[in-house]
Amino acid sequence: MPVRQRGNRYSPGVGSLARIAELAREVDANEIAADAETIAARLGEGRFFVACLGQFKRGKSTLLNALIGEAVLPTGVAPVTAVVTVVRWGECASARVRLKDGVWRTIALDAIAEYVAEDRNPENEKGVTGVEVFVPSPLLREGMCLVDTPGIGSVFEGNTAATREFVPHIDVTLVVLGADPPISGAELALVEEATKLAPRLVVVLGKADRLTDEERTQGREFAARVLAQRLGREVGPVLEVSALERQRAGPTRDWRELEAALVRLAGEGSDVVRDAEERGARRLEDRLAREFDEQLGALVRPREESQRRIDALRRSVADAEQTLDEMGYLFTAVQDRLTRSFQATRDAFLAHAPREAILGLSRAIDAEGERSARDAMALAQSSARDRIERWRTETAPNAEALYREAMTRFVDLANQFLKRVADATDPALAALPASFEPDTGFRKTAEFYFNDLLPLADPKASSRLAAFVGARGKLARDAADYLEHLLDTNSARVVNDFSLQVLESRRRLQGELRDALRKVVSSAERALARAAEEHSKGAPAVDLSIARLHAVRARLLART
Repeated sequence: MPVRQRGNRYSPGVGSLARIAELAREVDANEIAADAETIAARLGEGRFFVACLGQFKRGKSTLLNALIGEAVLPTGVAPVTAVVTVVRWGECASARVRLKDGVWRTIALDAIAEYVAEDRNPENEKGVTGVEVFVPSPLLREGMCLVDTPGIGSVFEGNTAATREFVPHIDVTLVVLGADPPISGAELALVEEATKLAPRLVVVLGKADRLTDEERTQGREFAARVLAQRLGREVGPVLEVSALERQRAGPTRDWRELEAALVRLAGEGSDVVRDAEERGARRLEDRLAREFDEQLGALVRPREESQRRIDALRRSVADAEQTLDEMGYLFTAVQDRLTRSFQATRDAFLAHAPREAILGLSRAIDAEGERSARDAMALAQSSARDRIERWRTETAPNAEALYREAMTRFVDLANQFLKRVADATDPALAALPASFEPDTGFRKTAEFYFNDLLPLADPKASSRLAAFVGARGKLARDAADYLEHLLDTNSARVVNDFSLQVLESRRRLQGELRDALRKVVSSAERALARAAEEHSKGAPAVDLSIARLHAVRARLLART
């Protein structure tokens, strides 16, 4: 259960976060106050977050289990983690979960997967808002908390969103990379976003035991070079580690260096906590300042003027949504061109691949002699799978170039739209993002899974095929037809997945822009409702509210 840490302490009673919470409560900005109190409570115990970030299936959960010496986080073959999970110090191993009602509930360790695993809680349909796991790991004793985040870029869009929402709370980034690719555009953008807020960074190349010497060298050097270029600074060594080797045989490769880096961070805990307080205070001060502006404006403006302003904001949102729709039409044309280009690549593949694959299959059947129908069909499956994967690998550079072109084009359109909105005079629009980066503009990565069409799972098909055993020519023709069907179907799935990637990513960016605009209107409407209530009490009540807001804002600016 929760315990107070021994080190890295500061006094939240006189901290800026406690002051922000107090000021926010005075002006009924309760959400801001609650955020400030939560951060202050964590930092008051000397706890800071080392968040494990990376693409899905990089082995982040397994890595954290190996670091704490206990397999408390669920792992698996498919994308697993759906909810941000905090692992912190405790005298004995235990866990708790918080749902939307805000109440923490103790759960059994073997029940953690029910709340954090994608297959048990898909896209967080249970509404989990927090999971904490307590372990007696010496690494965590002085206040470090290891945070397992959902992998980005999987087919589960909500997982990526959950990780991005957690970014402002990260104090140290532990990025886990791979070899295929060493680092993706989405990972690069996420690391940049996190380190802009909190610059401390540890980089590891995971699953090193599964890579060749050449793959490890190339992956490590490529990741270090790309990160340095993007962040504008050297990132230190990229540590080669294997969590499975650590769990089975003890420290190997650069594992001791990774542990030493984390121990150093634990020793710097006071500085990390202090930086986290300053960072959190700046972010919440900005939110509170915008809240003051909104409330004061609603009080001092005539109600009719405020209503006209809200109507104008609504029209701006409607116009913006129309612009977004028009952007969608423009991008649809770009998407269609990309799909046609990729379809042309597929047509070229199908012009020769089936013939070559069938010849190879026929030679294999002849070489093997009498084979069962199941063996022939399995051989066709293997041949089709190999050729589809080889084709995807060969065409990946061109597909990636087309994808980047699409991203750049649409993000340019989105940034032009944001600039037009920013030129408006209403200060409420200052809360909108200033721009989108090409790597962060798209939020979905397509995933291709080879479909074997499951012919062997059909009893009728199996018995029918079995009847051809001995009829070598007919057997070969049936296997060849099946192989050709696999190539045709799966190459079409590659094209469809690529098109879906572009389409869904564009829709998600549009949704983010719409949500940001609607929040602006919602804030203005809430301020107007509060102002109307004060005006109903008479002029003295309005004057008193204005004076109170000015006084509170002055105290915020004075930082005392």
